[in-house]
Amino acid sequence: MWETYQRNRLAFEAQLLAQEFPHFGFHEPTGDTYLSGYQSTSAGSSYHLWLPIPRGYPDQCPPAYIYRPNPLQGHRGLRTINSYGSSHEMHTLGNGAHGEVQICHFRPERWDASVTLAKVLLKCALWLEAYEQHLRTGSGIAKFVRSMP
Repeated sequence: MWETYQRNRLAFEAQLLAQEFPHFGFHEPTGDTYLSGYQSTSAGSSYHLWLPIPRGYPDQCPPAYIYRPNPLQGHRGLRTINSYGSSHEMHTLGNGAHGEVQICHFRPERWDASVTLAKVLLKCALWLEAYEQHLRTGSGIAKFVRSMP
């Protein structure tokens, strides 16, 4: 029953993504489902995002990683964003299995099943725009991205 619900939810999500983020798609190479694609910024940079879909989705918050580039350089190359790990200043959570930066897009305790993957990708796109501002100014990403109240 749960697997049917999740499959129907992912089919619904695929329809939304086809409209809002057509450059992203679902993959199931080993039985685990993930969403991936490239997101470009207004500065013209491109980032490969990877979101493994937890088995408890949509009731469980999916993580969002910047798969490439890895490591993700910081302002003037003095420090990588990866080196911050879980950081409010950079709006990041613990790094992925291969050191990928994990974007903090929703607080897991505030997540609910009404949030779509399209909304997660929108927040990732905003994070990437803030990251581009960090590269220019050296200010933390938190200066450009507000936390949810």
